[in-house]
Amino acid sequence: MDIVMLNPLFYPYPGGTEKHVLEVGKRLAKKHNVTVLTARLENTEAEEYVQGIRVVRTPAKVLYKLPHPLPPPMAIMPQLHADIRKELANADALHIHNRYVYGPDIGQIAKKMGKKLFLTLHNSRTVGIDFATDFWGCAWDDLFAKRLMRMCTGVMGVSYDTLKMSLPKDFDRPTTVIYNGIDAKFFKPGKETKEWKDYFKENNVPEKRIFTNARLLQQKGLANLVDAMKGIDAGLVFLGRGPMKQRLEAQAKKNGVNAHFISQRISDTSLAGLYNSVDIFVLPSLYEPCGIAILEAMGCSRPSIGSRIGGIQEIIQQGKSGLLVKPGSSQEIHKAINRLLDDPKLARKLGQGARKRVLEDFTWDIVTRKVDRFYHDLS
Repeated sequence: MDIVMLNPLFYPYPGGTEKHVLEVGKRLAKKHNVTVLTARLENTEAEEYVQGIRVVRTPAKVLYKLPHPLPPPMAIMPQLHADIRKELANADALHIHNRYVYGPDIGQIAKKMGKKLFLTLHNSRTVGIDFATDFWGCAWDDLFAKRLMRMCTGVMGVSYDTLKMSLPKDFDRPTTVIYNGIDAKFFKPGKETKEWKDYFKENNVPEKRIFTNARLLQQKGLANLVDAMKGIDAGLVFLGRGPMKQRLEAQAKKNGVNAHFISQRISDTSLAGLYNSVDIFVLPSLYEPCGIAILEAMGCSRPSIGSRIGGIQEIIQQGKSGLLVKPGSSQEIHKAINRLLDDPKLARKLGQGARKRVLEDFTWDIVTRKVDRFYHDLS
């Protein structure tokens, strides 16, 4: 099967959807011909092979600073339609990974050319983020994305919540849930690494560490996490970048919280070591379709706390593979952190349960088999 995948950004850009496309694409490429058509970033080739995937980069202007609620970066691709037609000429299917960039105009191209059209919903309908994001995101869905969905041969969602929230009420095309995944041979339990032991010592981060890995945005609920840490004898470590950094730093200082921010990009090897060098992972999101970061933490057997929302509540089994808390509740996050710090036996049990859960349902090999089966069933 010849498959063309569309995503506005791709490797070496390090986003979550980009990770999904790379990991699934390289595994599908062992059996199929896979092309990823994406925006050309600075210092990248117009065409090359990346881990078995043929990557074609269309000329683009990438905007890294945008007014709220537009999420940067955004790629403007003037040759996109022509390049899609060119790549689809000898392909069997088009697989779209971003409904906010590729609308019904792209769907029409695939349908007119007689190609199968697949869509993965990586984001739920925007509800509960903030007024502007909710309003414009829902407006886009209602005016454009739902028209694209109705053109599809089949639609995949990264959680049941994503499908339920995003699909039209009268949607009658085939759908399936295919969660995100991780490489469990890479993100696995281990000891604290020398790299991070030395790093934390040099930066005066306490030996007990609460960790979160997320973009520093309002929808991640990070202000609630900072409030939750008040009075807890542990350091709070953030990995991520975003517009809330200064606000979170000031909030931590006011609350007497020892907070440390890691803003530089790190390798997956270093990231796996970081997970194994902290005590508890927390993802306090107010909106989260299916967080890869929490799967990485669980793969490393870190006891994890997540909001009872979106895909998180489908990943964490309460009391078995982690703890779920009310979204936006600093008090519940505070209690859950203290519970794990005060009960090492429970923390170990949840960490072991988390690893088991990941191996059963959330590896990239499992994800790829499900995508391949969906293609096959609808061919």
